[in-house]
Order: sequence, then C-alpha cells, then structure tokens
Amino acid sequence: MQILVLSSKGHYAECEEKNYGDCFIIDTGDELIIYDCGSEEHALRVIEYMDDHGYDQAKLILSHNDSDHFDGIPKLLEQKKLSGIYTTLLLKYKKDILKIIDDGRRTENGIIEEILDKYDNIAQLSGEPIYDVYEEKPALCDGVEIVGPDKDYMLGTVAKRLDGREGDTMDGETAVNATSLQVSVTIGSRKVLLCGDSSFSAIEDKLSQYDCIQLPHHGKEKQAEKIFESKGNPIKTLYLVSDNTGSTNGGSDKLDDKKYKGYRVKNTRKCLSLIHI
Repeated sequence: MQILVLSSKGHYAECEEKNYGDCFIIDTGDELIIYDCGSEEHALRVIEYMDDHGYDQAKLILSHNDSDHFDGIPKLLEQKKLSGIYTTLLLKYKKDILKIIDDGRRTENGIIEEILDKYDNIAQLSGEPIYDVYEEKPALCDGVEIVGPDKDYMLGTVAKRLDGREGDTMDGETAVNATSLQVSVTIGSRKVLLCGDSSFSAIEDKLSQYDCIQLPHHGKEKQAEKIFESKGNPIKTLYLVSDNTGSTNGGSDKLDDKKYKGYRVKNTRKCLSLIHI
C-alpha cells in the first residue's frame, strides 16, 4: 500500500502561478483509488501511472465540489479510467435540507435548483457511475475507508449555506470546503487521514487516531494551528500538505514561519512527489 501525492512543482508549466489543486493516488497493490483530481494535468499523470502499473480502471473519491479538486475528472471519464465516483449527492437529501431550513418560504423545487447551481461540478456527473457515500457505505477496498464528515454535520452545514440567513461559512471555511469527504488509509502500522478542505470541527474528534494527517485546504495556517495544538508532540505526527495552488489561494507559505519549525511537514510546494509505503 502506498500513497502518491501529486505535485505540480517541476512538472507543469506555470506551476508558480496556476492552481492545479489536489490529487492523491492510493495504490493497494491490487486496486487503485484516486482522491480528488484538480486539473487535467493531474489526470494525465494518473493515466500514465495506471498504464505503467497495469490498472485499467480506478475508483475515485471526490471530496467536494470545488474546481481545484474536480477539474481532472472529465479527462479520466473521457478515457474510461473510472469504475465509479464516490461523493455526496445532495439531491438525495433535499427533503432533509428543506426541513432543517424550515423558513416557510422555500420549496423542494427551489432547493433542487439551488443545489444544482451551487454544486455545479457534481451536477455535471449525472449519468456517470456515481455513488452517494451516505446512502450506502461504499466498500472501497481493505485499508481505505471514508470516515467523515458526520451526516448530521454535513446536512446542517449545507442547509446553512442554502439558507443564507447566517452566512455560508463553518469554522472559518466555506460550507463546501467544511464538508469535504475524509478518507482513512492504513499503511502497515501507520494510519493516514486525508481531509480535502475540511473544517477543523469536522475532523477534530478523529485526530487522535492518526499519525499522518493531511493539513486541510492546502496547508491553510488557521486550520494547521488548531491541528498542531490538538495533536501536541510535533515529532509523533507526519503532516502532508497538497499545495499546488500557485499564487492564487495557497495557504502553506505561512507554515515556513520559525514557530512551526519542529513539525514534520512534507509539502508538494517543495517536493516533486510524496510517497508513503
């Protein structure tokens, strides 16, 4: 079992400016799982990896709707490289969301329209082999499991966004980011938590179980500080940062501050690739 975190540095044109987003390859030796694919360039490297390692198809987990986690998926579908896409299909929960908002003004059709508008990338996948991760827990493969966010947290956060009366952020993240799907990967004795752009509150209760953690939202300092404080001893945990965001919205530059010097952080902003076995 290994995880490859794709890096734009040294591979792609304009890697210091353009946002290429996240892409993780999880290779069990028997199956391949992709966690997010934020650009066509990432997709081409995934396809190259699959060809080199004898994989015809892979499963893909889409953490959330944002383009820097989604934009490589159409290329993988075009090349018939995906056997299934696993994400949150909010249309299945339109009645639950309407009930939570409960403002007397919204209708079910109105909720449908808002979901299709605000979660437009996922809406594009209609007709593809796509599965909701809450309706029935997907059997991905041994050692790889979707562990969050909690369904009630997801529904409440989405309802808050669609409602709009109290803003659309949760714990300093947009509602879309906050509800990113979280993935647990077991590699030998090591447990890895992949977080997408999750809010701290969505992962806080799980942190003690993991000795390798992806710092959410491309290493955003606010989230990283809370995770560092929660985990304590900086030597015991390895932190991953997928920051292929150029100068657009990357947050990991601040992690170079001397106050974080003792933490074990591996960052795609500085490395060509990260492999854990």
